[in-house]
Amino acid sequence: MRTLLRIATLSFGLALLAGCASTKTAYRDAPPQQRIAGSTIEVDEHYVALVENIAKQRGTRVMWVNKPTKRVNTVAAAD
Repeated sequence: MRTLLRIATLSFGLALLAGCASTKTAYRDAPPQQRIAGSTIEVDEHYVALVENIAKQRGTRVMWVNKPTKRVNTVAAAD
């Protein structure tokens, strides 16, 4: 009985370690839409201000969890 318990515990531990090792989400590269050369992703300040002004007029408050973003081209035009 004791041997069976040890085997079960060891098997569960190995399965748990294998599951954790296979996820690799912390080591992934940036998503393809974020790897476009010559552009960056910034907070859309215009939209944030618009929504916050409307909320203020209605007597409410906005608490952003993830502020909206937009893609901005950073490549300068060649003269």
